[in-house]
Amino acid sequence: MRIFKGFMKFVGVCICLGIMAGSVLAVVLSMYVVKITAGDADLLDLTNLKLAQTTKIMCPDPDTGEWVEYASLHSENNREWVDLQEIEANPYLKWAFICVEDKDFYTHSGVNFKRTIAAFINEYVLPIYSSRQGASTLDQQLIKNITDDDEQSAERKVREIFRALGLDNRYEKDTILEAYLNTISLTNTVAGVQAGATVYFNVDELSNLSAAQCASIAAITKNPTAYNPYTNPEQHLQRRNWILKLMHDQGKLTDAEYEAARTAPLVLAEEAEKEVVTHTSNNSYFTDAVFEAVTQQLMADRGLTQKEAHSLIYNGGLRIYATVNPFIQQEMEKIMLNADDAIPALWREEKVAAKTSAGEDVDPTTIENIVANEDGTYKTGTDTDGSPVYYRRVRTQAAMLTMDYEGNVLALVGGLGQKNEDLGLNRAILDDHPRQTGSTMKPIAAYALGIDSGLINYSQGFPDYGIGMMLQSELNGRYPALAGQLLDFDDPEVLAHPELFNQWPRNYEGFGDGSTVTVRLALAKSRNTVAVRVGQLVGVDYMYSFAKDTVGLSHLLATDANYAPIVLGAQGGGVTLMELTGAYQMFGNGGEYVTPHLYTRVEYATTGEVLIDNDINITHTQAIQSSTAMIMNKLLQNVLGGDGTAGTSIKPAGDMEAAAKTGTTTDNKDYTFVGMTPYYVTGVWWGFDQPYDMTKAGAAGKNAKPIQKAWKQFMDTIQTDLEFKAFPSSDDVVTATYCDDSGDLAGPNCPSKRTGYYTQDNMPEYCTLHP
Repeated sequence: MRIFKGFMKFVGVCICLGIMAGSVLAVVLSMYVVKITAGDADLLDLTNLKLAQTTKIMCPDPDTGEWVEYASLHSENNREWVDLQEIEANPYLKWAFICVEDKDFYTHSGVNFKRTIAAFINEYVLPIYSSRQGASTLDQQLIKNITDDDEQSAERKVREIFRALGLDNRYEKDTILEAYLNTISLTNTVAGVQAGATVYFNVDELSNLSAAQCASIAAITKNPTAYNPYTNPEQHLQRRNWILKLMHDQGKLTDAEYEAARTAPLVLAEEAEKEVVTHTSNNSYFTDAVFEAVTQQLMADRGLTQKEAHSLIYNGGLRIYATVNPFIQQEMEKIMLNADDAIPALWREEKVAAKTSAGEDVDPTTIENIVANEDGTYKTGTDTDGSPVYYRRVRTQAAMLTMDYEGNVLALVGGLGQKNEDLGLNRAILDDHPRQTGSTMKPIAAYALGIDSGLINYSQGFPDYGIGMMLQSELNGRYPALAGQLLDFDDPEVLAHPELFNQWPRNYEGFGDGSTVTVRLALAKSRNTVAVRVGQLVGVDYMYSFAKDTVGLSHLLATDANYAPIVLGAQGGGVTLMELTGAYQMFGNGGEYVTPHLYTRVEYATTGEVLIDNDINITHTQAIQSSTAMIMNKLLQNVLGGDGTAGTSIKPAGDMEAAAKTGTTTDNKDYTFVGMTPYYVTGVWWGFDQPYDMTKAGAAGKNAKPIQKAWKQFMDTIQTDLEFKAFPSSDDVVTATYCDDSGDLAGPNCPSKRTGYYTQDNMPEYCTLHP
């Protein structure tokens, strides 16, 4: 009896100790669980997870006008979220995953303990299976997808189990399934069943997937490399058919459905074959431009850092409604691919530092197109500061941009040849490096404002002389009365002191001969002398404020408020190609300037909430009178005439009118061109990235014909099927016949006559040269 009591006491003590030990273990385990799951409420927030998806750039379909996808922006995974309702519209899709991955999904509590214990024994105690056994439920796989926590350790598995239990406690089964099917990893940086359906089978609606296609998508996720349907079709088909058998065995496929699916051939989507491959990078130049523009606007309007803005674009599931016309963009890309070298590849040598900023030697084999001597050694030299340099060969580049007369940028290409990288140098929107415009500047401020203010008319005659703005008298004060004036070369006092001035500016052909040149001919032939004389009538301050503030040439500097920059295009600040093209809108739409833009709004795909309303940033300004716009348009049509700098051969085919202006910068460093038709206004640039005299590289002096011909070819293609359209006219404009010698209204004895365009309150006098 005493022994029995002692034994019972011992048992009681053991039980107490066991309870105490269990309690301590429970506390320790609880603390461990709290530690390893800290932050899970945010990490495993399935509501926020839904927002981490691919952003799409949308555009109007050229044929229907409906919004369609143009491009997608994503970082690691191409993901488009679909609701469970869309998934369940297909009777096979969710069961393809459940049957093979977790047949007890709807009954367990987040963890299949029976399979987990068996897998643990097989891995750590006694090998009872021939291979490692998977025990992860869909909950656990979702956690792995979200956290990227795939460390092969017991600790990770314990952490995953507790996370799965918590996830199952917080969310409904269907919510977990929806998240899982939208985050599964497939090949080619594709994530989620919707992206998989599109990429592998070109199916946009999940309801249209067959049972075999559903099983294929489910097969890939097990091992995206081993079961890649493109690279390992046999292995893929074996797993697909095994999944179909499981679906059949578990009652999700009838006998007939199973047999039809099992024997279905594997037919994969093939990327639509393009006539010409214009880029090997993911994105077009237009897509890059939209990405950069949205980034800048998010930073400015929302106060985001660049990193935050990029993350929102890549992962925010945004819809960016862009202005691109896919047909026009593709045709421009073909032109700018320059396969036949129509825009010549001129070359020059450029210095490259032979040492890094840290003083280390640069490996010359890493320098692209490095120049070598005849003996195989590398050509070397010294920079202006005496530091050693190598030389490399660089070639000319070009850019093109087209918009309509509502400021919608329809296409742009920022370089010649095949595009090989994303977010590289985009010369069409180079905000941080605007360029001089050359003579394409002349119509914008000088001529347009001269006509708009009634200071000049269509045929007004000017002497082809420089204005003498570089008067020595301005420096020494000897003749202050002449300083800054429009000089009259018939004034005896002026002619008596030719040493006091030079005839700046000179024309490309040389100094003017003093003959009378009409505004029409001066603009057609791009005479610098007349342009600056007109500019002096208008006034520098007026031209500068108009160019910078009214028609959006925002990169002009204060020092550009002078005749050489604001009339002849020798700017210090420069102008981007988009700005230049945008300024020319007013000559083809009745005088209105509309802010050039790449997109109209940005919104969240899941909620429709507008993130950016770009319409509020798009201004419509009546920059010049409609009568001025019409007269300027008629003047610019002469550039494509027989005596124009472009010539008749550049005019696009067909009956529609066209207008243009050519431009050459100082020392032939840049060639610019703006061409207009009633549908489109297009700007083109050609030159070296680092400005250099093109004639020294082989250009035939003031010869921008290659880019002019490229524009004509482009217009001939994209306007082929368009209905006839005319430029806007103005009821305030009247026509009259003028004398081509004097520019005044023609009399009966005038030998050469032309038709001019005027407003009633700004008509020339009658010609007195031929009484």
